[in-house]
Amino acid sequence: MALFAKPKGHGAVAPAQSQPEALGCPAFASLIETLERDPDRKYHVLDLAAASGNHIEFFSRFRCRYNIGDVLQALPDLSAPEEDQPALDFEAILPLNDIDKLDLVLAWDGLNYLSKELLPLFSRHLLRQCNPGAWLHAFVYTRGEMAAQPVRFEIVSSDTMRRQAVVPDTVEAPCYPQRVLENLMPGFRAEQSRLLKNGLQEYLFRVV
Repeated sequence: MALFAKPKGHGAVAPAQSQPEALGCPAFASLIETLERDPDRKYHVLDLAAASGNHIEFFSRFRCRYNIGDVLQALPDLSAPEEDQPALDFEAILPLNDIDKLDLVLAWDGLNYLSKELLPLFSRHLLRQCNPGAWLHAFVYTRGEMAAQPVRFEIVSSDTMRRQAVVPDTVEAPCYPQRVLENLMPGFRAEQSRLLKNGLQEYLFRVV
């Protein structure tokens, strides 16, 4: 895991998109407005994606310690262990013990790649490292298929993101409804939920 700080299985085949797709992200915009109201506060952020200079530069406007999880591409390969096998050690997959308590987790579309058995374990792993009132931002697919691997997102502005062109290989999306997500993520409550035009549901969860 890298740290940056500012001082003070395949399914059906679908046509690939030829161009990245712009997304309006009202929940993310609301989050950024909230962060901007307290410019003197230092925030601890965990980005579950690989390191992105774009994301680091965007959050450099805040007094922010920006932690890189780089775990999204590993999530599709995880499966619930058999009864006679030990539980998955998420601390080995995503080490968090050596970082400060978190105020924001950027999950992108990673939640879609965790089964109903693994999502509670993963969310509890995150929850243990979150401050009370911390936020978790995520995109959840509401239609039948999704890319076989998590898709790269790029922050364009506080209210716009760009999703990279989708690869041809797809898998069935779990299409978790809000109530199911909250049941699978004890300790997190959906503070905002916005259905975007492309079928993505944008969520802003809050640690209760």
